[in-house]
Amino acid sequence: MEKGKKYFTPFLLLFFFGSISLTACSRVAYRSANLNYEAKYRVSIGDLSGSLPPLQEVLKMNPKDVDANVTMAQVQYRLGDLKKAEKYARQARSVAPDDFRALGILGLIDLRQGRYARGIARVAKAMETFNAIEPVGGNTPVEPKAILKNMRAELKSGQKVSPNLIRQLEDAFWVKIQWYEFDEEYRKWHFHSFYDPRPDGGGTFPK
Repeated sequence: MEKGKKYFTPFLLLFFFGSISLTACSRVAYRSANLNYEAKYRVSIGDLSGSLPPLQEVLKMNPKDVDANVTMAQVQYRLGDLKKAEKYARQARSVAPDDFRALGILGLIDLRQGRYARGIARVAKAMETFNAIEPVGGNTPVEPKAILKNMRAELKSGQKVSPNLIRQLEDAFWVKIQWYEFDEEYRKWHFHSFYDPRPDGGGTFPK
């Protein structure tokens, strides 16, 4: 009997501490999902500065969180800090190389900094990936494909890409990102159990 106790006790301890570890990991994942949702919601209503605290908290818990890095890249871009935007977009791609959102943001940065050919190529590639994932939906007044075509025409004629076309592409690309992140199936499977929306746009974000 004593011999049985000798081997049984370590297994009990292993199970106990393993359960605590899994519970802690679950709470971190739960909290991160809520914070990411809150940040994306704030971005969707134009509250860019309000999205920063939840994003910073997620990245403190997990610097490699892809969603938080992508959203932070978008926020920094729209706040005018292209250097920070590039940093977060690159961090997202280091974990998820095929993420169309991060690639597209890097393409927009290229366009803003005068690297027109590379910027057009990057955004075009990002849109190919988006269209493969979301063949229908996220329509915009002027589709990115048409805007990119006009950009190529300007370059071919020896002109710089006009700021107006870049702005049009930015607006269209943000719509594509929002559609991807908030479409019904994505929300149902990834966020339904984490977030309890209210009619006033608020919700419960557990601590």
